[in-house]
Amino acid sequence: GSQLVGQPFTLFRGRIGTGNAQRTGMVRITEVDAHGHEIETKEEPKTRQLVNLSPADAKAVADHERAADSLIEKDRLHQAHAPLCEAISIRERALGFKHPDLCKPLCKVGGVLRATGRFDDAEKAYRRSLEIREKHDGGDALEVARTLEALGEVLRAQGNLTSAEACLREGLEKLESCRGPKDPEVGGSLVNLASLLDHVGRSREALVTIQRAVLIFDNEADERCRIAEAWERHLERKVAEEADSD
Repeated sequence: GSQLVGQPFTLFRGRIGTGNAQRTGMVRITEVDAHGHEIETKEEPKTRQLVNLSPADAKAVADHERAADSLIEKDRLHQAHAPLCEAISIRERALGFKHPDLCKPLCKVGGVLRATGRFDDAEKAYRRSLEIREKHDGGDALEVARTLEALGEVLRAQGNLTSAEACLREGLEKLESCRGPKDPEVGGSLVNLASLLDHVGRSREALVTIQRAVLIFDNEADERCRIAEAWERHLERKVAEEADSD
């Protein structure tokens, strides 16, 4: 139980083409948490991602991203960075530096950078994605929410805790608007926020926050539920100890 406390709930999210999706001209989109549990799986036409590119550029981007996905699946994240950047460079040459098609690839690079400890570069990737979306009337609200949460965790890793909290709260608010207040992904965001609040000494706020997550995960008999419950027990003890010392 205690070894789970202090671990950010989400790591990075990525596009991973798997299974029948590749044989039917579809790409499977898999959202995962830090422990490999799928948050959401859906399929999108491959052409939607590459529709604005020439056939040659589309093939080159697909090849680079397929190579990166293979490396990510094998946990060879350091090596995945180069092909992801090559794919972004092709998009930049073809579409310019502020095209909305760059947003998701930038977030994927940010995820790899974050997972390998390159937090300054990850912050730049996430901020650039958000800036591009802002220039295009906000873009996909769900992706903005997820990017804000990822940026918040990067800022936390850098020690910028005030900005990290602001990003996590904004991302949580947007995520609740998109998914509803009882969605498991919202639960994961609440765990992250509770972790930060505990870290900065706001145990009571953290406990209220984690209790919301426990209610969301009540029917999830997996590690997400165990993480939330471990946090709740930890915070209940901490709040009780603080009350005794007052």
